[in-house]
Amino acid sequence: MVTPKTQILMAIGVALGVVQAGPISIRADKPSFDNKATCKSAQCKLTANGIISDMDPSVDPCQDFAKFTCGGFYKKNDIPAGRGQIGPFDFLNENNDRILRTIVDPSQGKTPKAPAGDVAAQNNIKKIQDLFGSCMDEKAISKAGRKPLHDEIQKFIKSFPVSDSPVDKKTLSRTLGRIAQYGFLNPGFLSLKVSVDFNNPEANMLTISENGLGLASPNLYKDEKTVKEYRETVATMFQTVLGGEDVAKRGKPLTPKDIKKEWTDAAKDAVDFEIQLAAIRTTFSDMLDPKNNRRPVTIEQLNAMTPSIDWFIFLQESFPPGLKYNGLIIASSMIFHNKLEGLLKKTASKNFQRYFTWVLIRSLSENLAQPYKQPKVNFDSFTNGISAAAPNDRWATCMTVTNTNLVHITGHYFVKAVFKDNSRQEALAIVDNIISSYEKNFPTLGWLDKTTRDGAVKKLKAIVKAIGYSTENPDEVSAKSLDDFYKGYDVASKDYFGNQVRFMRWTTAKAFAALPLPVDRDAFGMSLTTVNGFYSASSNSIYIPAGILQTPVFHIENPEYVNYGGMGTIGGHEIGHAFDNNGRYFDSVGRYMNWWTNATSQAFEDKTKCFVDQYNKYTIKGPKNENVNVNGEMTLPENLADNAGIKMAFRSWQSRFQSDPKGSKIANFKLPGLDKYTPEQLFFISYGRLWCTKMTPESLVDLVNHNNHSPPQWRINGAAQNSPDFAKAFKCKANAPMNPNKKCEVW
Repeated sequence: MVTPKTQILMAIGVALGVVQAGPISIRADKPSFDNKATCKSAQCKLTANGIISDMDPSVDPCQDFAKFTCGGFYKKNDIPAGRGQIGPFDFLNENNDRILRTIVDPSQGKTPKAPAGDVAAQNNIKKIQDLFGSCMDEKAISKAGRKPLHDEIQKFIKSFPVSDSPVDKKTLSRTLGRIAQYGFLNPGFLSLKVSVDFNNPEANMLTISENGLGLASPNLYKDEKTVKEYRETVATMFQTVLGGEDVAKRGKPLTPKDIKKEWTDAAKDAVDFEIQLAAIRTTFSDMLDPKNNRRPVTIEQLNAMTPSIDWFIFLQESFPPGLKYNGLIIASSMIFHNKLEGLLKKTASKNFQRYFTWVLIRSLSENLAQPYKQPKVNFDSFTNGISAAAPNDRWATCMTVTNTNLVHITGHYFVKAVFKDNSRQEALAIVDNIISSYEKNFPTLGWLDKTTRDGAVKKLKAIVKAIGYSTENPDEVSAKSLDDFYKGYDVASKDYFGNQVRFMRWTTAKAFAALPLPVDRDAFGMSLTTVNGFYSASSNSIYIPAGILQTPVFHIENPEYVNYGGMGTIGGHEIGHAFDNNGRYFDSVGRYMNWWTNATSQAFEDKTKCFVDQYNKYTIKGPKNENVNVNGEMTLPENLADNAGIKMAFRSWQSRFQSDPKGSKIANFKLPGLDKYTPEQLFFISYGRLWCTKMTPESLVDLVNHNNHSPPQWRINGAAQNSPDFAKAFKCKANAPMNPNKKCEVW
């Protein structure tokens, strides 16, 4: 999901002076503000002006709430070159990066200083500065040229004999293991991952998944134009990295006519293998159903299913030295594994070598100087509609790399820079209040029988709440804990490519080393600078990091109707995933089991069909101004979470507000320039603001085709249409566009 805040002010283009919101009278008959005080602090002015600047008050909120809440945002913000979208979460991400830059970039003059004698802090600071510095040293990267990747591939090629015959079983198995060492995000056609055992949530388990496609979707391999461009790109990258000529010394880019036949042949073989992989991929609907996937199997069973692979060799080559694993393995898609052997036994050795060579090139070329990765950059722009010529600040790239590789160390200093001492406690209190609202709501649901309701309450109360930052494994407050955590990852100040490869191998080995250990449910599962929330069904945990707990989502000085409309709906959303069409299959400790009665399960399925039908009717405009429908089935879990989250957050806030309407104990003071709106209305406006996002048509189509979240405007309007609280707050007439007679509700 999505960025901090001195910069936000610039991003929304508003000064601290108070702006007045104009037209459309939507004031409630009786003002629900009993207190007269208007907050005039800098934070209140910032929040108020952000709301006013984003809105278009000439639009009737009962006709189109997204345009009412975001019309001003749409008008004043253009999508930057090189991007597919712009929105408040993008602003937050940008500003988080700026804050992080001051932490890791010595040129900013604000890098943290280690206390005298604190060796751990000194090691941590040196590590992030050396990594950032190696990335920023473009002269050294250019001087190294393509050699680091060329040498890496040559080592691989020498270990993989080429012929037109089927590949040797041991060679293929060792190669899969060596590719796996580069990390979970850069594997061949099989991806290894350590995850929680669904049947025993206290134990870690090895998961094997299908992978290995260079295009974003299997469907793209059916598009002739895309495949043609892709083949040309692969051939160009082969020649760029492995050919006799150094393209950086050419003076002009390679064209298709410049590519030698050996590389066009190699590209054809590599892409043809991907086309065949795409043809046996599991469909999205099959992937969504846990009953048909994640089957525990033995190594012997895997050997029987895919006799072209020796799974003992594959796994031992993947694991760090000394690690033995003889337990069950989760096959994420039995459908894929049952089809894979047919492809393996008919594929020639040379085709495998060319495919794996391409896997390494597309995974590692981003760590080279620009001339050596430009063809792939150009192709990416072709598929996503983002200009390849768009400027890219090098510090931003290096900031992302540093924050990825040393996420806990950067998070340590990030929290010190942006998080007030009691912000974490306030955010945690909001989550606790929303959990309480869920519990109070369960008995009102007539379709939820007592047996299932009792299970839901048990699960609700067992949710692990990771808010703000981690306090264990590692403790992100402790420099010593962080230093210990990163032992084994060596960072060199003049070897950027090597730093990246070492990180891939270190983080993969560290993950595999956790296989024999018990699951740590308290481990924080994401970067502190991440602008997103997350729910893990296998640990029954929600994660809301410090990176998102900032304006416009949350600020400790904001009134509660703003914080609950922002952070509260996000927290409610993540809690809602515990009971969506996927999360409901897991119990209070993350065990995969059916704790629902048959009657309640059927009632749930019947009710969710309403959401599928509703969101199926929503459309976006594609690049040719064509209507493209949202996929109601694919987006169902996120839509359920959105709708439940906004309902529970509103009910939680409303209960607190009604208990203290004068605001003597609970902060629900007025914001300047927003007197015409009730706190109830401002709650929903604060929710809508989160999704004020402009996207290119190409990015919208990509989202609709590949993402299980609905487009931003439908996240706003879909939830509003289903909310009686929204209709009441804005006094929408019966059957108005935002108040249809038929509403969908599960929770």
